[in-house]
Amino acid sequence: MHAPIMQDCQLCGHRHQRGPGRHDGRTIADYRLSVCNGCFNANWDGWGPALEPAFVTHLARVGIPLPERNEKGWYPRGD
Repeated sequence: MHAPIMQDCQLCGHRHQRGPGRHDGRTIADYRLSVCNGCFNANWDGWGPALEPAFVTHLARVGIPLPERNEKGWYPRGD
């Protein structure tokens, strides 16, 4: 049996499992961002105000320009 691979969400900090056999998070390639399923699923309509500071900081750190805000005024979640 393999030990679980644990990872911290880059937006909320929640520790979640990313394998083997269980994947409670995902990588958003557009932003080179790893998030927990809770953040991903709860923000289907864009990154809400509570997560915006961490999102903006992450994009600045990896050198990705901020995307245009959506009709709600939030940054799109990306794919």
